[in-house]
Amino acid sequence: MDAGVQQFTKFISGEIILVIPVYQRNYDWKTTNCGQLFDDIVRIIETSKPHFIGTFVYQYKPTLKAPQEYVIIDGQQRITSIILFAKALYDLTDDEELKTDIKAKFLKHTTGRALKNKCRLKPTDYDRATFEKLMTDTFDENNFSADEKNSALYRNYLFFREKISASNQINEDLCDAINQLNVVSILLQDENPQEIFESLNSTGLDLAKADLIRNFLLMKLDYNEQEELYKNYWLKIEELLRYPDNIEKFLIHYLVAKFKSNDIYAMKASPKKLYVLFKKYYEDKCVDVENCLKDLYRYAKFFRHFIFDDETKFENLSALDKKIYELTFLLKANNAPIILMYLLDRYEKNHFDEATFINFVDALISLTFRAKVCKRSGITQQFAGNVLARLSRENVLDTNKFWRALLDSSKVTFPNDKDFQTALIGNKLYETINSDGCKYLLYSLERTARAKELPAYSEATVEHILPQKLNGAWKNYLRERNDLSAHEMFLHTLGNLTLTAYNSELSNADFDAKKKIYEQSNFSYTRALNKYDEWTSKQIQSRARRLAEAAIKIWTLPEEFNSRSINLGDTFNLDSDFGVFTGEKPSALFISGTEIKISGWVNILRELVRQLYALDRDTFRLATAARKNLFSTEPTNFKLDENFYMDTKNIDTKSCLRIGKALVENFDRLGGTNFKEEISFTLRR
Repeated sequence: MDAGVQQFTKFISGEIILVIPVYQRNYDWKTTNCGQLFDDIVRIIETSKPHFIGTFVYQYKPTLKAPQEYVIIDGQQRITSIILFAKALYDLTDDEELKTDIKAKFLKHTTGRALKNKCRLKPTDYDRATFEKLMTDTFDENNFSADEKNSALYRNYLFFREKISASNQINEDLCDAINQLNVVSILLQDENPQEIFESLNSTGLDLAKADLIRNFLLMKLDYNEQEELYKNYWLKIEELLRYPDNIEKFLIHYLVAKFKSNDIYAMKASPKKLYVLFKKYYEDKCVDVENCLKDLYRYAKFFRHFIFDDETKFENLSALDKKIYELTFLLKANNAPIILMYLLDRYEKNHFDEATFINFVDALISLTFRAKVCKRSGITQQFAGNVLARLSRENVLDTNKFWRALLDSSKVTFPNDKDFQTALIGNKLYETINSDGCKYLLYSLERTARAKELPAYSEATVEHILPQKLNGAWKNYLRERNDLSAHEMFLHTLGNLTLTAYNSELSNADFDAKKKIYEQSNFSYTRALNKYDEWTSKQIQSRARRLAEAAIKIWTLPEEFNSRSINLGDTFNLDSDFGVFTGEKPSALFISGTEIKISGWVNILRELVRQLYALDRDTFRLATAARKNLFSTEPTNFKLDENFYMDTKNIDTKSCLRIGKALVENFDRLGGTNFKEEISFTLRR
């Protein structure tokens, strides 16, 4: 390793080209980062003092002919940003001498047969086309596509133009200030570049986990092989999944699907643990880098099926993708892709036909929606992994076997018809599953009962028949019928909700006025409201029962599974309805797949507190700051350490779970963790 301090201009000068290797992340500096760089440059002018901008780590790339290349291991974001700043300054100045100076120092080589007119920086393939357009002598926004204009390169170039134009600094001074940016340049010789990356990441530099995984796979190879595998696989994965968040979600789901065991639950498949998990997966299960990348690319094509947005044209989707859209986008079943990728793998191998696949997705939709309505656990990572472990033992897979894989477990929570119907009728669904969930429910009911063509899903809105805010007329209407309590009890329940395409027109209109509008509706259940003479608790509950009966026929559960009890032995989570546990006793607490026997509700709270405190004491103390009545330095009945205690006396069932949930959510929010998803519990049989 050879290190030294030098000016940035000297680092990039000479007959060299700076190469951003294929395993590096794409350029993604935010405007806040660029704003800090601009302020640093202005500060140099104001103080007449050089400014240190960090360390650049690089290697020589052996070449048989000129030009020589430096492969940038660390520093590409800063290097690229400084060059963008220089190009913005170049385009804004009318001083031809200054333009010539900026171009020669920062943008392009101006001499040498092998180098002349070549950019001093060679970005990744993903960024190269946009970068080279920006480096042309004359900037023309019409040369850039919409995608290129959305890139960080284009955005930050414009940002620098605006900052320079709005400043009162002289262009020559800004150019001179770049010359006063100092760096520590480190030339790697025998050192392992991957170890350098990991060391940089451990010190807190913002390296995304997906970047580290790409580096881990590619950096061990020679440069030509790196480029080939990057172009054949990783670049295609990025193009398929489009955004870094999608790539991260994909990698997490991919690993759960591949492990199918408790190993992954113990390690917590989260963004924070992603890199460590992937290294374990590679060491345990991969033969070589190319086969690993080939498999990742294959599964990324599966994952592309789950990327939807508000612009997705539902009518243009295939029958199978419509079901996947319903499950992953409308129902937001975030962990369903773990199971779906496995099913797509087997479907591609002709293990079952499309009709059977649709039956499988229908089962997942039914599970997910019933769980949401009944406030039960849905598809968690642990549940998905366990299902895949059972499915992988089946050489031939049919609908019945798939249902058994979902339900043949004492820990599964799948509400039966009675529980589902009770929740549909009695729960305040507008609060439980929110407006989007109610819209999905009501629109699904309309699809099965339509007599007219339905309005588009995007045009439908949820209407409260009994309005959310009672005006004087409505209050008198209910008072005359001795039913003022209906508003509080049934406002947000299923019976009082319907679909319209003209919600604002209805507002607080009286029931007779609403009926005239409902009569013209293309929604059949809305149109049927015209048959009611009045609208009170009795009618709301009657309509809820009718809708619930129809719902059970849509989100089905095979009869053989309907008969068994789901109240005891099934898994619940911290989002469950705590009121239903009064009089019951817990059996076990599950944290990251580990079972802890529990004898009472207060013990669940104690164990949650113990686990959080062990994970991160400082974060936990911050999470408990608002609960001084429970936590103190004075000895009480539950000791965490010599100077920290919790008072758990006289806390009832509901409060134990409520307090536990609040503490876990605060801990996750402050610590950037996802501990809540790893927690579930069962009741005694």
